Formats: sequence, C-alpha cells, structure tokens
Amino acid sequence: MKMAKTHIEKSFRIGMVILLLITIAFLSILLKVGKNIPLGELLIGFPILIAGILGIIGFIQGIKGRKENSSLKKVLAILINSGVVILLIILLIANIIDVLEAFK
Repeated sequence: MKMAKTHIEKSFRIGMVILLLITIAFLSILLKVGKNIPLGELLIGFPILIAGILGIIGFIQGIKGRKENSSLKKVLAILINSGVVILLIILLIANIIDVLEAFK
C-alpha cells in the first residue's frame, strides 16, 4: 500500500523541479540558444514561467505543511519555493514600473 505524500514532500519535489528548470534556463542563456535556434527564446522563457507557477504551488503546499515536523526537506522546500515567489513578485513589480514609465 502506498503512503500518502505529505505537503512538505510535495513542496520539496516541486522545489527540485524548479531548480532543474532554472538550470535549464541558465544553461540556455550560457549556450546562447536564443540567438542560434528559431524560437530559442522559448528555451529560456518557458522554463522560467513554469518555475514561477510551480513556485506558487509549492509555496502553498509548504504553508499547508507548516505544522509537520521540522526537517531539512521542509527548510529547503520553503526556502526554494518562497524565493521563487519573491523573485516573481519583484519581476512583476519591475514590469509594472517599466510600463508606467513608458506611458509618462
């Protein structure tokens, strides 16, 4: 019989997927894939977009599991997911400021 995954385990797995997606985007930038391949920008932007969405989902799972026992997985999951959510919020604010300044 399979045991149900806890919220922290789900959040931790999402955090690991986020790290993989960010690594793919970073390697795409280093290899300059966006300039060499048609639609290569998708190899940079798409993983970052998916990481942002997964970060929100993982952060919610981490909040749901806040009463679970403290462990290294819990700390890593909350750090990774909250870090991605904070970066996503900063990105949105920066874009809003850019749009507002463009219309001045």
